[in-house]
Amino acid sequence: MSQFPVVDGELVVGGMPLSRLAARVGQTPFYAYDRNLLTRRVSELRAALPTGIELHYAMKANPMPAVVAHMARLVDGIDVASAGELKVALDAGANPAEVSFAGPGKRDVELQQAVASGVLVNLESLREVNVLAQASAQLGLPARVAVRA
Repeated sequence: MSQFPVVDGELVVGGMPLSRLAARVGQTPFYAYDRNLLTRRVSELRAALPTGIELHYAMKANPMPAVVAHMARLVDGIDVASAGELKVALDAGANPAEVSFAGPGKRDVELQQAVASGVLVNLESLREVNVLAQASAQLGLPARVAVRA
């Protein structure tokens, strides 16, 4: 793995030797992420993309709250696929206007949470239209929707 340096025969992640990270976490195995590396990768991707392209982070890639909070500051939006992911995204500081909720298995309560949160719902079925209309009327808020073709 070339993205992480090796110092004195030990892998270093985020400037900390792996043995110290393990002691800090208190158990193995564990996941370790380097925020600087995440930031650099997003910057490299933005540099490779045409100007004006918006970059969204798909939470299903890694829903760890600390990772989502870091990514929310780097990208233009967050894509979620459940109420649990929606909560993590909003708690991480994602702008609700830049959160999209997709997936064919959205439950009625999740659609109501999406309307209450002001996030964009990608419609997957006619059933969702009716549920969103009802939630919008009950909450007195517009349902933000998109139709994917």
